[in-house]
Amino acid sequence: MSTTYTSNLKLGKPASGDTGWGNVVNNELTDMIEQAVVGMATVNTWSTNSHTLTTADGSSSEARCAILKLTDTGTQLSGAGTVIVPAVTKLYAVINTSGQNITVKTASGSGILVKNTNQLNVICDGTNVVEQDTYSNNLVAAAMQSDSLVLASGATVTEIADEDTMSSNSATKLATQQSIKAYSDTTGSIRRSERIYPWASAGSSLSGSSPPAISIANDATETIGTFDLYGNSRTVFQELDLAITGQLSFSGTKTIPTLSDASVRVQRKSKGATGTSIGAVTDADAKQGGTNAYWYLIKVAGDQTGKIDSFSFLDDAADGASKKKIQSATYDDGTNKTTIVYDNGASSAGLFSGTGGTVYVSSSAFESTGTWVTAVPNVPDASTESLNETFTISKIISIDGSGNPVTTQETFTLPTLKLVPDSGGAGNIEMRVQILMGPVSNVGSFTFNVLQVDQTNVTRPL
Repeated sequence: MSTTYTSNLKLGKPASGDTGWGNVVNNELTDMIEQAVVGMATVNTWSTNSHTLTTADGSSSEARCAILKLTDTGTQLSGAGTVIVPAVTKLYAVINTSGQNITVKTASGSGILVKNTNQLNVICDGTNVVEQDTYSNNLVAAAMQSDSLVLASGATVTEIADEDTMSSNSATKLATQQSIKAYSDTTGSIRRSERIYPWASAGSSLSGSSPPAISIANDATETIGTFDLYGNSRTVFQELDLAITGQLSFSGTKTIPTLSDASVRVQRKSKGATGTSIGAVTDADAKQGGTNAYWYLIKVAGDQTGKIDSFSFLDDAADGASKKKIQSATYDDGTNKTTIVYDNGASSAGLFSGTGGTVYVSSSAFESTGTWVTAVPNVPDASTESLNETFTISKIISIDGSGNPVTTQETFTLPTLKLVPDSGGAGNIEMRVQILMGPVSNVGSFTFNVLQVDQTNVTRPL
């Protein structure tokens, strides 16, 4: 009787009573099982970018091997190729080093693509070639190390960075949840608000639910609030909005409604005396106005407005020995220059008669640490500047039939002030607000009730 063979692996099956069965078992069964379990077939012959695995009954064949190594030392492949396997159930481990993407498939199936340089386990289910693993019920790894992660499209990921500032600006690093939270928590516009009442100054004058108040007489100055503006190492600048609630009035009687006004002084305490360079002068001093004007205009390359605030002075040296008060700074993107107007304090020659000199600015007026510096007046005026005043609040006071003032409580909203970190750092800034009665008008008094402070801290990454 003759030897028969299995349908899938083509293993020999000696017939009952056969002689010479030892050779059949050794050569057509034992050796073939070895090939099916651990054998590797090297595929290195291609015809029109395709190769069909060889099959044989009871003798070595490519289709029986457990491992298929795809190569192309003869450069027969001109593009993506195919490997045709028998349409019988079989597991293959495929190693593709052919230089091309290869699809492993049956003659009539769609198959599985094995990319060049990749290794993949596939199964022929008798009809088609499919992936071995499509789902893992419990895949847990203590740690995984890889040089990179490449998805179907997009950037290659090479690292996971725990970087709170995100300063590296990488296109291949992923960020941790902690670093994203730290970045978002400290970047952008952070607002805070507080109201300051004169509780300590009201004393025994309070009765029932009457509000606390400070009465500021003519020719008097009173501090109505001290507070901190909170910043951090990422602070670019801060905006300060103030609203003062109280009432302006006058003493005695009048025949017509009378203007009553008060001056407001907003100050910050210096954190450092040294100036910061903003570059060289590109356009030298140009006097604004007639020969007696104190105003001079210069220009510096680039947008320097972020370094200049409502408290800034400039000089031609970092020590501020010849400092002048900056009134305005505007940027023109057409010329890429910042125009700065400063008060020279005299009509004589300014600081920058020629180009090329370095301009230094200080948001603390180059004053020593701890010195109070007053913000530039919202409207330039010689009288208010000489008194270190920032704003003026005014009201026409009506009178009754007897000429007595008729006043009401009113909130005066002041223009926004800008503050940038000075040379002493970007930490908390101590502020002070004072009201001065009399310097602008010889008539009037002020009853102060509450100061509303609204701060916006604008931050950016380092």
